[in-house]
Amino acid sequence: MIIWALTGGGYFWPFWPLLSLALVVGIPGWVVLVLEHPVPARLAGGSKALAIQVGVSVLIFGFLVAIWAVTTNGYFWPIWPGLGLALLAVVHAAVVYARHQHRIEALETSRAGAVDVQESELRRIERDLHDGAQARLVALGMSLGRAEQALDKDPEAVRELLAEARRGASEALAELRDLARGIRPPILTDRGLEPAISALTARTPLPVSLSVELIPERYDAAVETAAYFTVAEALANAIKHANAERLDIRIKGGNGVLVAEVVDDGDGGADASGPGLTGLRQRAEALDGRLTVVSPAGGPTTVRTELPCES
Repeated sequence: MIIWALTGGGYFWPFWPLLSLALVVGIPGWVVLVLEHPVPARLAGGSKALAIQVGVSVLIFGFLVAIWAVTTNGYFWPIWPGLGLALLAVVHAAVVYARHQHRIEALETSRAGAVDVQESELRRIERDLHDGAQARLVALGMSLGRAEQALDKDPEAVRELLAEARRGASEALAELRDLARGIRPPILTDRGLEPAISALTARTPLPVSLSVELIPERYDAAVETAAYFTVAEALANAIKHANAERLDIRIKGGNGVLVAEVVDDGDGGADASGPGLTGLRQRAEALDGRLTVVSPAGGPTTVRTELPCES
């Protein structure tokens, strides 16, 4: 504009470089705004890509309208590229909406499955308590009562009854430990994921390599529980079915995602559709995460869960 003024004014030719500069600066400025602030994406149905496309389309249409206004001011030809840009935005919006609906349906299905798994697990615990540990504790009480009655009359019978009671107590304790495997352990609640996994691996009869990188150290209770039971189930499967000799566990949290991965050097061929892994998958999907199982014949088997979380 200074050059235009110094050269005597006249036709205002600086309009063209200024208009082009506005478009060149406006497009990246809008992209940065969408990427750094949540409001535009929220108005576009949660899609940053759609918000960017709509904003860029508006800037381009405004650029063309400005050219029309300065040049001809007759037939409004920018309507045609404007309609094309609008059609592209509508198609993009339809795709975003369809994906959003599909995601909602998937979440509803996974959460319903997780609820079903939880109900089944509660019924299993109730049944095992009633038929297993409770029955053994009742038998233990009866044995101790008979031993008390025979204490003065038949010491040998008392010895046998006490031995029977000791066996019953050991069996009841083992069953209670098996039941506790499906319940969130107190150490996970009190101290967090790393101490809980460390305690879990300390009871594992196989060599275990454990790597934990958590930023921050604590996460939402549901996220920590899902990661813990993924590791617990993978360890149990490796010990019982895989003939594994070594296990590698990697826990990493940061940038809004918590990843738990267990790799064993066993025989492979794990059934990803089995009840245990299916329950883990539904638990992860209920948190908008995912579980993947890679287990070729001959191994190794990798069980990996990725859980979104607030970092």
